[in-house]
Amino acid sequence: MSMPAGWYDDPFTDHLQRYWGGESWTKETRPRPDLLPPPPPELPVEQPAQQATGQVRDYLLLSILALIFCAWPLAIPALIFAIRANSQKKQGDIAQATESANRARLFILLSVVLGIVVWVYLIYSLSTTDMTQQTNPLTPFNT
Repeated sequence: MSMPAGWYDDPFTDHLQRYWGGESWTKETRPRPDLLPPPPPELPVEQPAQQATGQVRDYLLLSILALIFCAWPLAIPALIFAIRANSQKKQGDIAQATESANRARLFILLSVVLGIVVWVYLIYSLSTTDMTQQTNPLTPFNT
């Protein structure tokens, strides 16, 4: 009576199993399951909202720079949202911190675009304006 096809302890080595094809041993081997170390425990899968706190960018420095160098009316909400994102990140509320950071980034971009438009307009209007010297400057006392 012959053995059915399947995996059996390898007659040639102690730590492997070899596949019996029904009539002869094949070249296929695998480690013996009883000698394998136990699998490592599965790591919990994190939700996207529960990212590490270091991965949320709050744009605080960029909003301050936009407040100084760009269109400040749009940089004020950027600064408010950046401060809010920084605070929420420190409290561990990553979902709200990400949302506030995205709003801060939007206002920073709008501030930069508006600032560029204003600076280009100012440079253009100053370069095309005729600045002639006045021959009779106004003085406080006309004498």
